[in-house]
Amino acid sequence: MTKEQKEELKLINKAVQNTIKQVVKKKSCKIVSNCIYEKINDYFVHAVYFIRFTNNQCLLTIRMNIKLYYYDDIFWKVIDMKDNINQKDSLRANGAYVAPSIQWKEKSYIITDANCIEQICNDVVDDFKYESRSFIETIISRNNNFDSFALHQSGIMDEKLIKMLANINIEKYADAESLAQSELNQGHGGRFQNKGIGINEYILMYCAMMKKD
Repeated sequence: MTKEQKEELKLINKAVQNTIKQVVKKKSCKIVSNCIYEKINDYFVHAVYFIRFTNNQCLLTIRMNIKLYYYDDIFWKVIDMKDNINQKDSLRANGAYVAPSIQWKEKSYIITDANCIEQICNDVVDDFKYESRSFIETIISRNNNFDSFALHQSGIMDEKLIKMLANINIEKYADAESLAQSELNQGHGGRFQNKGIGINEYILMYCAMMKKD
């Protein structure tokens, strides 16, 4: 990337940030940092956006993600961070210690000049809202619920943890334990830790407690 492109990227990025903030307010979404988010019934959707130069084109790219709103509550209960349940929803969108989401779409928009930024930002938010709702309808029609959808995924980031959370949500504690134990047997404590204990070990402890109750 040339020096001129870097300067242009910096200016465009600032303009996009300011414009998206204004657009989001008008369209009943919320934003934190470079993440647009919204709670739709039991679902939590969020889209991370960023600017990049590719093949001499300036692109605004968004990556759309989805999870059950309650997965964060389960995650925080499991990993002994229950106080986070009462925090603002922005934490669920871009917090470091939150339930992982499933990225289901990436979309890019070409920015030709500064004059098109407002329209593109409107398109980004409109597309995010429309496509999120359409995707939720697809999940429900094909899988009945998000837990079933999550349990049928393969090759996704944090696949095992997402499936553990899904199993806990439907009270299949033995299945969640089996996944956690399998990971631990392979030396995988999980990428989340609290008080020196990995998430997979926390899963075992939580499931054992829930089965006693």
